[in-house]
Amino acid sequence: MSRFQPVITSHHNEWFKAAMQLHQTSVRRDQQRFLIEGTHLLEEAIATGWPLESICFVESWAEQNGSLLQRMKTDPKRGNVVLQPASSDLLRRLSTTNTRCPVVAVAVHQEFDEANRKPISLALAIESLQDPGNLGSMIRIAAAGDVSHVVLSRDSVSPTNPKVLRSTAGQWFRSPPRVVDLPQFLEIQAAASLQILAACADGKSFWEVDLKRPTIFLLGNEGSGLSSEMCALASGRIAIPMAPGVESLNVSITAALLIYEAKRQRA
Repeated sequence: MSRFQPVITSHHNEWFKAAMQLHQTSVRRDQQRFLIEGTHLLEEAIATGWPLESICFVESWAEQNGSLLQRMKTDPKRGNVVLQPASSDLLRRLSTTNTRCPVVAVAVHQEFDEANRKPISLALAIESLQDPGNLGSMIRIAAAGDVSHVVLSRDSVSPTNPKVLRSTAGQWFRSPPRVVDLPQFLEIQAAASLQILAACADGKSFWEVDLKRPTIFLLGNEGSGLSSEMCALASGRIAIPMAPGVESLNVSITAALLIYEAKRQRA
C-alpha cells in the first residue's frame, strides 16, 4: 500500500535531486523516466493506467485531492507509488512552468509490445520535428482521430519534453509517440503493403487519394519538410491545395486535415 513520506524541504534531498535530473533529455532517455506536471495530466495518466513511480505535491494540494490520493493508497496496482509531500519552493523548482504547479509525478516509460499492438489502420510518421508545441498538437489530434501509431525519427524533439506533454491536454497517454529508426520502420510497413503517403508540395491533392486503406502519413520538419531520402520510401505523394503565394501550412494543421479526410472517407 502506498503511504505518505515525510515532507521534504531541502533541495539536497536525494529524491528531489533525482527528480530534477529528469529535466534533461538524456537522463529521461537513459532512465526511462519522465515528469508529469499538474493535476490534469496526472489524472489522465491514472485514468489510462500509465505506470507511476512517485507523486510529489504540496500539502494544500493533498487536502483538495484527498479522494485521488486515497485511491492511489488503496489500489493494489499502485501499491509501490511513493507519495511525497514537499515544500512549495521545491515544487516550484521541479516544475518547468512559470505558474505555480502543486503536483509533479515521476512516470515510467512503458515498453511497446509489438506482438500485441493493433495493426496499423492510420498512422503518423514524422521526420526531424523540432517544435514541442507542434508535436503536442499532433499527438492530441492523433488521439482525437483514432490514429493507432505516432512515430518519430530519432533526431526529433523528445516526446517526453514537458511542453510536449502539456500541449497534448492529457491525450499523450492515449496516443503515446515512439522514437524509431524511421527508414527501417517505413521499409517494414511497405513490405506489409501499407500505403505510405509523403506530404509534399508537388503531391496529388488529398481529396483525390484513396485513404480508406491502411495508411501512414509521412510528415517532415517545420522548416525544410521531408528529406529526399524519406520521400523515396513513400509509395505516393500527397498535398493540400492552397491559394497562390501560400507555400505551406503548419505541420500540425496538415496532420489534422489529412487525418480527418481519411476519417471522412472511411465514414
